[in-house]
Amino acid sequence: MLEVTGLKKAFGGNKILKGVDVSLQKGDVLCVLGPSGSGKTTMLRCLNYLEKADAGRMRFMENEYDMPGISKKEISAYRRHTAFVFQNFNLFANKTAIQNVTEGLIVARRMSRAEATERAEKALIEVGLEGKFDSRPSQLSGGQQQRVAIARAVAAEPDVIFFDEPTSALDPELIGGVLDVIRGLAENGRTMMIVTHEVNFAHNVATRVIFMDEGRILADAPRREFFGAEQLPRIRSFLNSLERKE
Repeated sequence: MLEVTGLKKAFGGNKILKGVDVSLQKGDVLCVLGPSGSGKTTMLRCLNYLEKADAGRMRFMENEYDMPGISKKEISAYRRHTAFVFQNFNLFANKTAIQNVTEGLIVARRMSRAEATERAEKALIEVGLEGKFDSRPSQLSGGQQQRVAIARAVAAEPDVIFFDEPTSALDPELIGGVLDVIRGLAENGRTMMIVTHEVNFAHNVATRVIFMDEGRILADAPRREFFGAEQLPRIRSFLNSLERKE
């Protein structure tokens, strides 16, 4: 479904991504692990063209793109098949939960208000917010706000959903509820790429796991193989440190 080769990105003289190759098959739940500063978020943002890559080629379904040279028209067409869930929700403070979900459908996708509302209601119910349609972000907990953001992504009916550390901005007691929502999406066959530090979640939900460090992918394997005994010492040390924190 999605294949990227030779992805590079630098900010000034700081090389963040040093030639990343990554692929995603339909139905994959690909969890991306690695220490802070390893390039995980930058990779994800480049994959959805929120950052412009310095080098790399992408094949998505039947289309192929030169990532630095992709046109705005091509980006727009590509994003009709993707959705992005940010760390910090990115909700409109003056709009209700259902308005936050319908806004992009109506404005960006030119959907009728009736169809957008129907999709939004279905998505909000799917993430467990059936009683919060008319609540504004200030009336919701951080976990509920992130569920609205997930509903916004789901309502677009994308082929791929990108998650950038979706629980990093949440209080510890709220993390489990959001992870349960994402787990439900995985069980329903959604194709997802998830940057996360939640190693137990990756262990239970991922179909594949990749490990990044210093701008490169050091491991890319099915979940059971990744969490098996044969691991690079750097990866095992990182996983052990996360497990101690949890």
